Amino acid sequence: MYRFNFEAGYYVCRFECSPFYSHHAQNFCNSCKEMDFVLYHPGKKELWLVEVKDYRFNARPKVRDLVEKLCRKVRDCLFLLRTAALCAPEEEPAEGTSLRDIARMSLQAKRIRIAFTIELARTGLFPPKSLLATIKDLLYRQIRFIDPDMLCLPITESGGVAPWTITSAGSEHSARIQRRIEEAKQAREKEEKLATERARHAEKQARKRKQKAPKASVPLWKQRAQEREAGMTGTHADRRKHNNPPAE
Repeated sequence: MYRFNFEAGYYVCRFECSPFYSHHAQNFCNSCKEMDFVLYHPGKKELWLVEVKDYRFNARPKVRDLVEKLCRKVRDCLFLLRTAALCAPEEEPAEGTSLRDIARMSLQAKRIRIAFTIELARTGLFPPKSLLATIKDLLYRQIRFIDPDMLCLPITESGGVAPWTITSAGSEHSARIQRRIEEAKQAREKEEKLATERARHAEKQARKRKQKAPKASVPLWKQRAQEREAGMTGTHADRRKHNNPPAE
């Protein structure tokens, strides 16, 4: 896990923290993608769109599919910023600047910067740097009309060439992630409580069925065998004596 520490003066927005995005825009045209970070500096009038991809613990992506996905994120993010400037309501996000505020600020931007920070696993036929160079070349062909100085580099090497530094997050989590952890914990506790209640109900119903179940009758052949074992001749007279012993 990495932590991005942004330079002073930049407003930072996470689209995922916006109800306008998650409840409405995200579902537009069957799926509308976003970049991980949107930064804006009022003094520099500079808008940054930043995407973070960490494939160290996952299978390597197919290059063409990844490039198409990243280009679509840029396209959708630019559309969302323009739309949010006009349509997004006032919001209080869990972290960062609201989508509406940064969208309206971004209308004053004089330059758009785009950064793809991608960490690749060291497994596979091609080394990470070679594969990343191929990804960068394909992205540049698509993105250069927006940002001729587009960045595409490993996450850990992006600090210093962009307005942020990278540190290890350790066991710390952002407010957004912490909220998700709490929600998952509450959902898990709720599910465990429901499972316990279901088990108790099932046990209670089983006891009721057992109490209502008719007692199994002893087959006649078994009754006669038990009588013979008890020394009875099997006549009606012996049975009457056995069932109605004389009073003392």
